[in-house]
Amino acid sequence: MVLIYTYGFYVNFYLIDRLTKAGDLGKLGYFYIDKTQTNLGTPLSENKVDTYYDNIQRNYKVMTIGDSFSQQGFSGYQNYLAAKLGERILNYPDPRGRGYSSEDIALYLLNNDIYASLGCKTVIIETVEREFVQHILSFRDIKDINYTLEKEDNKPENNFTEKKKKDYLMETFKYIKYHLYKSKRPVKEVQLNTDCFSVPPYNTFYFYNDDLWKLSITEEEYNAILDKLNYLHKRFQEKGIDLYYMIAPDKYDVYQPYIINNPYPPKKVIDQLEENGINQLKWFINPRDNFREMIASGVKDVYHIDDTHWATIASETVGNIIADKIEKSTD
Repeated sequence: MVLIYTYGFYVNFYLIDRLTKAGDLGKLGYFYIDKTQTNLGTPLSENKVDTYYDNIQRNYKVMTIGDSFSQQGFSGYQNYLAAKLGERILNYPDPRGRGYSSEDIALYLLNNDIYASLGCKTVIIETVEREFVQHILSFRDIKDINYTLEKEDNKPENNFTEKKKKDYLMETFKYIKYHLYKSKRPVKEVQLNTDCFSVPPYNTFYFYNDDLWKLSITEEEYNAILDKLNYLHKRFQEKGIDLYYMIAPDKYDVYQPYIINNPYPPKKVIDQLEENGINQLKWFINPRDNFREMIASGVKDVYHIDDTHWATIASETVGNIIADKIEKSTD
């Protein structure tokens, strides 16, 4: 009982407060890592990314639609893209919590001529790798959605502390369970054969359990994926809009070559896409190999140590990749 009280005090009066500063893996796994010395890449002095809301009146040449990888704000890839292009970019809030994929929303906006009303000439759709196959094979060509976006709806929220402090006993038992039985955590932990992070534990690798969901695709699935991608691209071409489609690589996929005695099966989705020639689509963006090259050359913190998402230095790389494609298309 004394031990439980001790854990309870630590969790609810020390750890929970610090987890407000942790990445999503830290929050899910109940661990905190001080990232003040993380490699931040080239800092930007201004956020040039605006959030979409209905009836917005400003014009934008570039619009992005994606999941949480597209909602990183000041340190997101769009901000580096905006800096490279020298113009502001419009970003649509992550629609998944409302029952829609990025592909659904991209077509909804297209079908309602919203891009035209904004003066938009380039659209970037981003989807995380673990959801890519499901989303691309099941997107809907829709003209209506069941929600609206008001300007005040786009304010950032952080209710983590409030939610976590509602049940002290439950948080204590979760902490004990996750640290005594790590297999129960939604966060996996392995060791890497090189230091990939600039803060300790330098070669400990945390990743989200869901990265192990969809590990490979069949030839039939690849053919269907290619058909759906080409359909998307054609629909945008018909409206005179340049479409770029980007996979945000799963953290596990990026780092799996460095895992010591990997107890988990290999992830092959991107390998299979590449083997079948997906990179021949000049508008398809897959930064995984760029990230692996960075890691191989000694770059630290390509992804956050305690988060599923890529870090600032990777955002800069992605922004430069897309900017180069856009600039080449206008030459």
